Amino acid sequence: MEPQTTDAMPSAPQDTPPSHSRWLDWLLGVLRHEPAHALTLFYIGTSGLGLWASYWFFRSFGIPVMDYMDPSDYITAGLRDPMYFLMVAAALALTFLLNFKEYARRKGPAYYEQTRSAHWWGRVLLPFPYRPARGNWLSSLLGLGGFSMPTAVAFGVVWATMWLTFGYVQNKADNIRNGGGHPVRITLAHTHDPQPGTARLLGTSGDFVFLYWPEQKRAEAITVEEVGRIESLTTTGDAATKTPAASAAPTPAH
Repeated sequence: MEPQTTDAMPSAPQDTPPSHSRWLDWLLGVLRHEPAHALTLFYIGTSGLGLWASYWFFRSFGIPVMDYMDPSDYITAGLRDPMYFLMVAAALALTFLLNFKEYARRKGPAYYEQTRSAHWWGRVLLPFPYRPARGNWLSSLLGLGGFSMPTAVAFGVVWATMWLTFGYVQNKADNIRNGGGHPVRITLAHTHDPQPGTARLLGTSGDFVFLYWPEQKRAEAITVEEVGRIESLTTTGDAATKTPAASAAPTPAH
C-alpha cells in the first residue's frame, strides 16, 4: 500500500508590520504586558543622562569626575538634579507624539480615521486624512536603506536631549563662576576654625566633595574623611564671609 501524500497547501499571507518597525511593535508589546519595564527604562535613561551631564559639568572646572566615582555613583548620577527627570520625561513624550501618526497609520485606515474623528487630541496629532505610507523619499533618492520614521524620530529626540542637557550644565557652570551657585563654608576634620573665604558646592560622590573657590578660581576634590562640617550660607560674596557660624545652617558632609 502506497503511502498517501498530501500537497502542502500554501499558507495564506499574514499581515505583518514592515521589518523596519518591528522593534517599535516589540517595545510597545513588552511595555503593555510588563508596565514595570517602563520604570526601568526611564531610570536607565535618567542615569545615562546624569552621567553625560556630570561629565561635562565637572569638566568645565577641570575635574575628571569619572575618576572620582565608584559604582554606586554611576547608578545614582541622574538622581542629583530633578531637571534630568524632566528632560527624559519630555523626550519620551515628544517621541511618542511625533511617532503617533506612524503608529496610527500602521494600525490601518479604520483606526486612523476613528481616532482622528472621535478625540480632540486625535485631530491635533492627526491633522490630515489617512494616506498610505510612501516610503522614505530620501532613501529612494539616494538608494540607501536609511532609518524608519520611528527610529529616526527616536534618534533625533535623544540627540537633541543630550545637547540640550549639555547647554544646561554649561550655563549652570558659568553661573557658578560668575558668583552664583550654592555658597558654603568648609571646616576640615580635626580643626575648629573654618577655612577662610566661601566656596561653591559643586556636588558630591560617595567618597569626595567637590568645591569651587571663586576668589582663587580654583576647583578641588576633598575626601569625605577630610571634611568636618559644611555650613550652607544664604548669602554670597563678602556678606557670606561675615556671616557668623552660628547663623549658618550646618549641613553634614557625606
